[in-house]
Amino acid sequence: MKKTTERIINIASMVLILVFGTLLAERYGLRLDLTAEKLYTLSPATQRLLESLDENINVKVFFSKDMPYPYNTQRRYIIDTLKDYSRLSGGKILLDIVNPKDQLRFEEEARIYGIPPVQMNAIENNQIQIKRVYMGVAFIKGDRIETIPVIADVRQLEYQITSTIKNLLRETKKTIGFLKGNQEKPLHALKEYLKKQYEVKDVSPRAEDLKDLDLLVVAGPKTKLKDEELRAIDQYVVKGGKALFLIDRVDANPQYGFGREIKTGIEDLLKHYGVEIRPALVYDLSAGMINVSERRGGFVFTTIVPYPFFPKIINLNHESIITRDLETITLAFASPIEINKKDAQLQVEWLAKTTDRSGILEKPFYIAIDRKFNRDEFSGPPSTVAVLVQGRITSMYADSREKDLVKEGESRFIVVSDSDFASDEMIDAPGNVQFVVNAIDWLAEDDTLISIRSKQVQARPIKQLSPGTQRVLKYTIILLPAFLSVVFAALVWVYRKSRRARL
Repeated sequence: MKKTTERIINIASMVLILVFGTLLAERYGLRLDLTAEKLYTLSPATQRLLESLDENINVKVFFSKDMPYPYNTQRRYIIDTLKDYSRLSGGKILLDIVNPKDQLRFEEEARIYGIPPVQMNAIENNQIQIKRVYMGVAFIKGDRIETIPVIADVRQLEYQITSTIKNLLRETKKTIGFLKGNQEKPLHALKEYLKKQYEVKDVSPRAEDLKDLDLLVVAGPKTKLKDEELRAIDQYVVKGGKALFLIDRVDANPQYGFGREIKTGIEDLLKHYGVEIRPALVYDLSAGMINVSERRGGFVFTTIVPYPFFPKIINLNHESIITRDLETITLAFASPIEINKKDAQLQVEWLAKTTDRSGILEKPFYIAIDRKFNRDEFSGPPSTVAVLVQGRITSMYADSREKDLVKEGESRFIVVSDSDFASDEMIDAPGNVQFVVNAIDWLAEDDTLISIRSKQVQARPIKQLSPGTQRVLKYTIILLPAFLSVVFAALVWVYRKSRRARL
């Protein structure tokens, strides 16, 4: 009886310790985050921002009652995250969860703060019904209001909240200009993404259009620029303007099976700066996928196959803040970059390379989907496809006697030998949007959010292995469990036999 009583007391004590321990952890925001990317812990960049707040920010949370799955579970996670913001800000973030019970007042307040209703499907009484719900957050500081109108995906929640707070604190936004007039990529999705942090506009390659920009983006021009346009871009860079060059050297179409060289004049400008983009294509065994359609017996079948001219870049420079937390990006018809640095004051740093099992295709550019490669064509070495350049730059027109021409100056820019990866069709590939926006933030000297944006579950593709290594791994995986089972059984048999002998 005594032992039973002690056992009950011990169990009850353990339950009480767990309950009170959980309550204390909830009260003081204690948690154990075992994820590799620390997905459930606010990043140091966010903590620094919250500690620097000198004024209160009111946060109003608008979530309808009876939210359909999975948004009903996300509501709790969003509120817990906002409570972490409030705690780390020392009470400067004032949280107000608007009560949805008074529906008319709730909807009116949501309208005032710019939170729109959204429609979604919900299963009720075994029927699919359309519900009108609210799931947004408003941030108020003085007479300024910034909103996250709809939080449908919590994977980027910290980035959304922190960037919204930064917008609320920022007096003016920096301006990004996208070059137009030479059949550049439109990049609609990327522009919409950037509008959260920057003023975004299209600009012509004229000196008066470029002078007030904080950053110039040149994305895949296809026609040749005039000499005065190249001069305007050159002077913009030499005078300290920051630029992101996404340059295609080959116009390739897998449906036709061939590509052609592109000459715009930008490649000559970059070559003068020490970055040469060769008119060639890289291909890699680490490859993205492409849809292939074929007709069989009157039916059209679509399959997905790896396409070596869509290199999946896993060889990223983890010493650079731009690519430090990225696992992969996927390019399309990229070209090899060679560094011909002439000035010791110019620093060139690689950001992305193909793998050791890659190659380079020179003219003619036969890029058909069903093209067959020999194994020895993937013998490397790796090709650089993205670089970062900073330091003192000499103008390509330094020999000119033009009166107002600036011959050299400090600047920095990034070159990627592909623009397709940032297109609307490919921007959602793992790592692509993070890479291009990280590059833009670094160039615009607003790199606070880089570590937050990259903090998500990453795609971690398996590196390409040699056939011999693949076979060893294959048979190890197949045979090792069986071998260990036999060894374990033998040990048990020996143990039992020795035990019977002792008895």
